[in-house]
Amino acid sequence: MSSCTMSRSTSPEASTSVSDRAQRLFESFHFFAVDDFLSERERLALADAMRTAPAKDATVARSGEEYRVDDALRRTRRVNVAADVERDFVARLDTIRDAAATHFGVTLSETEKPQFLAYREGDFFVRHADRDRAGSNRRAVSIIVFVNDDYDGGTLSFFGEVDGEQLALNVTPSAGQLIAFRSDAPHEVEAVRAGVRFTVVSWFA
Repeated sequence: MSSCTMSRSTSPEASTSVSDRAQRLFESFHFFAVDDFLSERERLALADAMRTAPAKDATVARSGEEYRVDDALRRTRRVNVAADVERDFVARLDTIRDAAATHFGVTLSETEKPQFLAYREGDFFVRHADRDRAGSNRRAVSIIVFVNDDYDGGTLSFFGEVDGEQLALNVTPSAGQLIAFRSDAPHEVEAVRAGVRFTVVSWFA
């Protein structure tokens, strides 16, 4: 597995090759992004709400199995925000669903209930895809909204193949940004080293 990040010791010729493959991998995911999906005021208020709301361990399902807590695959906390906060967030996502459908060239008619997530120090989510092979969900487009960026680690990485080589693409979003991608794209969240990483995830189907 190779990273798209170039080292200082890489030769100019190799740098060009790595940069070209990284760009091709990036383009293959066809990301949909909305900068400032949350304003500074909105994201700070949401972060405060998520810090104080009750939370429980998030669940995960292996292909074809029931959802359960499995710290070997996913370790994060699912925050139970107030009903009106969740309702308003879904309504906000609904406003971009048609644009996402056009971008990805698919028909989208549903917005799945969002998950408000707090990744604490040491929390992570191993490599996975949001649409499972068993077909237990209809997810077509995955959405991540980044509430804050004052943490260390917690890198969002995507995986793909270019010229027969497996590559990892690290995405560094800004606070308030929304990123959407096809739900069959393999990705992971690396362990948070310091601070708390607040995100909201949902899916269009």
